[in-house]
Formats: sequence, C-alpha cells, structure tokens
Amino acid sequence: MARERAVTWAWAVLSGLCALASCQVQQQCPARQEIAPCSCQMKKNGLDILCEFTDQQHIDNAMSVLKGKSLVIFYLKLRHNNLKKLPGFVFFGLDIRHLTIHNSSLSVVEEASLSSIGKMLTQLDVSQNSLTSVPSAAYKNLHHLLILNMNHNNINSIPNRAFQGLDTLEILTLYENKITTVEPDAFVGLEKRLKRLNLGGNELTSVPQKSLSILDTLKKLEMQENQISRIQEGDFEGMKNLDSLGLAHNKLREVPARAFSHLSQLNSLELDGNNIVLVDPSAFAGLEENLQYLRLGDNNIHTIPTPALRGLHRLRHLDLRANNISYIAEDAFTGYGDSITFLNLQKNDIKMLPALGFENLNSLETLNLQNNKIMHIPEEVMEAVTDTLRVVDVTDNPLVCDCELQWYKNWIRNLRDKDDEMMQKKRTVCIMTSEHREYSLQSLPLDKMHCAVKAYDPINSRSTSLLTSSFATLCLGLYTVKCVI
Repeated sequence: MARERAVTWAWAVLSGLCALASCQVQQQCPARQEIAPCSCQMKKNGLDILCEFTDQQHIDNAMSVLKGKSLVIFYLKLRHNNLKKLPGFVFFGLDIRHLTIHNSSLSVVEEASLSSIGKMLTQLDVSQNSLTSVPSAAYKNLHHLLILNMNHNNINSIPNRAFQGLDTLEILTLYENKITTVEPDAFVGLEKRLKRLNLGGNELTSVPQKSLSILDTLKKLEMQENQISRIQEGDFEGMKNLDSLGLAHNKLREVPARAFSHLSQLNSLELDGNNIVLVDPSAFAGLEENLQYLRLGDNNIHTIPTPALRGLHRLRHLDLRANNISYIAEDAFTGYGDSITFLNLQKNDIKMLPALGFENLNSLETLNLQNNKIMHIPEEVMEAVTDTLRVVDVTDNPLVCDCELQWYKNWIRNLRDKDDEMMQKKRTVCIMTSEHREYSLQSLPLDKMHCAVKAYDPINSRSTSLLTSSFATLCLGLYTVKCVI
C-alpha cells in the first residue's frame, strides 16, 4: 500500500512538472465508437477532436466520455452543428486549449459554460453563428485567452466593459457583424495586451475614438467596409503604437489636414475603395518618419496628390490605381519619390508620359501603367528608372507602332530566349494606323515604318543595363513576365 501511494505521489509530481514545462504525457485517442459521430486525431501537443453535422445530445455524450480520460485536448472543433445554446459546465473536467464553435447556430452562451476551462483556453472561435451580443459573463474567467474570433455574427453594439477579464487578449476580431455603436468604455480591460482589433464589415458611421483611445498597445486596427463618411484630427489619438490602419471601402470623400497626426509609428495606411476627391496638403502630417505603404486606389482623385505626399520621404509603396488621373506633372514625384519601389497607376486616364515625370524615382522597381490611354512611350521617359526597374506593365494601352518602340523591340529580343512560358503566351501589341492592324512589339515591321534601324549594342545599351543590373521584368501581356539574367 505504501509503495502504491509512493507511485501515485511520484506520478502526480511528474504530471505537475510536465504541466509547468509544457511537456505532454503520451496520450491516445478514445475508440471511434466511444465518441461517435465525433472523431479524434493525435497531434504533437494533444488531441484534435472534431464534431461535425450533429446535435447537442451527441456532443454532450462525447464530452462525457472524454471527461473520464484525463486528456489534453489541443483542438476541440464543433462545426456545422445544431448547437443553439452552450450550456453551463458542458466542458467541466476537460483540458481544452483551442475551442472552435463554428457555423452551429449558436445564439446563447451560458455564464458557466466556459468557466471550467478558463485556466487552459488560449484561443476561442465562435465565428459564423447567431450571437446578437457579446457574452461577457461567459468570457470573464478566460484569463489566459490570447485570440478571440467573433466574426460573422449578428452583434449590433459593443457595451461598456464587454471584454473585462480578458486581460491577456492580443487579437480580437469582430468582422462582419452589425455593429453600429461602440460605447466609450467598450474595451476597458484590454489595454494591457491587445495588439490587433478588427471592426471591419460593420455599420459604423464614425471612428469610435473614445473607446479606442485607451488601446496604446494596439498595432493593427481594421475598420474597412463600414459606413464611415468622415475622419478628423484627433480620431486616432491615444494609439501611439499603431503600425497599420485599414479604412478601405468606407464612404470617405476627403482626407482632411492632420487626420493621422497622432500615429507617428504608422507604417501602412489603406484608404482604397472610398470616394475620395480631395487630399489636403497636410493630410499625412505626422506620418513623415515611418509611413511606407499608402493605398489610395479606387477613389475619385484627379491628379497625383503631390503636396500631401511630398513629406513622406520613406514612402515605398504608392497605389493610385483606378482613379481619374489623366496626366502626370513633371514634378509629380519631386521631393519624395526617392524611396518609392512600387508605383501603381493602372486603370486611370493617362494619355502621355512627361519626359521628366519619373526623374526622381531613383529606387523604382515596379511600374504598373496597364489599362490607360497611352499611345507613345519614348525611351527617354524611362531612362531615369531603367537602372532599378524590374517590372513594367504597359498592357491594354492603345500604343501606336512607331520608331520610338525600337527600344522595346530590342529589349524583347534579349528576353526571347529565356524560356519563359508566360513570355510566349502573352504579348503587348501596338497598332499600325496606316494598316489598321496590330503588331506584337516582338515583331515590329521597322521597314514598313521607314525607321532608321538603331544598332543594338548589348554592352552599352541602357536597356541591357536595365536587364543585367536589375533582373528586369517586362510585362508583355495581361500577366507579368519575369526574366532572370
């Protein structure tokens, strides 16, 4: 008897040490028939239990079997079930680390349903259900939760202290609910650790400034696909560590002065898919030192907003696709273009390229001019960027076959033998106006065009410099063709 007690005590100590060291005792899945219709797989850190297309009674039965086996359930996934209510103590006696209740018509989460697993649970996914409010009482004891996913429910407001008790939470996603109101103290309790908050796909009409202002640890804020029609200075005050802000697909018509002036650490700003007409010259004041990615595509901007962009001397990625830009001024990139590596101007109304328009883009690697109204692209326009350029997309433009395009013809000739499948399938064409006929830039009829054929010197040519120094890419069709030298 003494020996048995000693063995029992030693086993208890070993189990405790393993728990502290995150090691796992060898486990086995229950027999299939014991937990049917649920299934079990062994994972490195514990069991992976899946219950699909079943009901409350079968899930309760499976949980009862698992309770008597002292197992670590690393994943418990309840998907596509008829589980309208999560009853109290349903998981009592279980060690669950990741819990998913997805697409199961869940509308009620009783207060005691999660309390017994609060010391173990690190991830909770209750997405695509029928929740109309945040089940705050059920969440209050989840003191080790890191990730909470409540996407695709019917929640219409976030009340004060809705997440109190979740003091370790780092990621909270509420995408595609019906949220119209976020009360001032909604996120009290999350200010110590929260790094990512997704409020996208809701019905917010303004930035919930008071509730967000306490989240000084927040790194990423997503508010895309709402009904926000106006932003102003002070809306983002308090979020001093924010790195990424998503405001795409709202109803903004302008970017006012100093709208983001409190976000000195901001690296990425998404404003695409609004109806922005005006960008104030001081719109991006405060972002000079860190902003690198700016997306302004799919708006109603008529000119490149040079005065607003000029202070962004670390800008690398500028997306202005699908606006109403009809021309590029000679000084469009003066004062800030030196760090830009990606410039997207596709789907605009640009008719011509100014001779010195790209003069300041000393780091440019990707230039997308696809689907504009450009008829001529002289070599001298591109000379300023050929040493760094790797991608040029000029497809879907009404290019006219003229002698200036010899530069492209010679460039393409150098690419032809690189065994690039995409190169063979997709080609850029120009129009021979006298014949009303299209020609591939690979086979320009220079004799018909009465061109003085330029000798192609692969050693001294700027085109060759482009290819050999930059592993250049020329987009010769609807897709980009990469050529490694």
